[in-house]
Amino acid sequence: MGEMQQPASLSAEDVLYEAARVACLAPSIENSQPWRWRIRGNTLELHADRSSQLTATDPQGRLMIVSCGAVLHHATVVLAVLGAAATVERIDDPADPDLLARLTLTGPHRVTVEDMRLHHALRTRCTDRRPFLGIRPLPDEVIDLLRQTTEPFEVSTHVFDPLQVGFRAFAARSAATFERRDLGYQDEIATWPTHRAPPTRDGVPATAAVPKVTRTGPAHDVAPGAMPGLAPGPGDDRYTTYLAFATAQDTRTDWLRTGEALSAVLLTATTIGLASSAMSDVVEVPGARTVLRGAVAPAGYPQLTVRLGVNESAPAVPAALRRSCDEVIEVVPTS
Repeated sequence: MGEMQQPASLSAEDVLYEAARVACLAPSIENSQPWRWRIRGNTLELHADRSSQLTATDPQGRLMIVSCGAVLHHATVVLAVLGAAATVERIDDPADPDLLARLTLTGPHRVTVEDMRLHHALRTRCTDRRPFLGIRPLPDEVIDLLRQTTEPFEVSTHVFDPLQVGFRAFAARSAATFERRDLGYQDEIATWPTHRAPPTRDGVPATAAVPKVTRTGPAHDVAPGAMPGLAPGPGDDRYTTYLAFATAQDTRTDWLRTGEALSAVLLTATTIGLASSAMSDVVEVPGARTVLRGAVAPAGYPQLTVRLGVNESAPAVPAALRRSCDEVIEVVPTS
């Protein structure tokens, strides 16, 4: 495709601030937005925000870092469409465990049509928790396209065949049974995702929650006891595609790369008209994650699963609120 050049009219600080601001549209576990940005000269640092960690659901902080990986990839998409080239340094420093990555501007970038398509997807994508419609499985070429987007991040993907979808559902039910008996988890899920009142700008709003419905692969009940604001629609997930992300090792860097791969898949899916939602239920409970690893072997350690399908005729999903820029972006003077 053809290319276009973005005018170099913004300062480095302006470019990085805009990248950080728009990147915060990224998905995160229960919309917790567990990240902070710090701008220093021509660099943009990504830090984990422990105050937004769901400690009962995610005691290791693995899903928190996966979420940070998604916002990191979103930032690279914004930088590209702003005409800015940047290097990505992933950081795993025990002396500063919350510093996860550093983006450094290196010069101009020729903006491509693909850059613009991904940026449009970034601004329009919404997590759709409703059962998906469909009359047939997604074509192999679509699956191949989505899987290719994870390769630069050294993340493998596993597509569940029809028999394994039931296996995944079993793992999800096992995890749900465990979590129902975990009082700490129940307290956290009841107070965090859907019952947080204004002026809170995180958590899953009730307007985006979906009641329990019949589907081939159960999803998280993100609004237990809440009055949902989004009808489930006519879908039944019969031809929904379930994709698992896995890594060869299980380090913090692997978790961060998983988030980057997640963002790449979700944005690419949006560009071709697919609905999607990330599903963390089967990896939140160690036992269920171990069961899932048996299904995705030899891909490695399962980090997350994603639902992909079609919901073209369904009403639009309300956008979730985002934390203010003042909460998540810090500009450090360099002089």
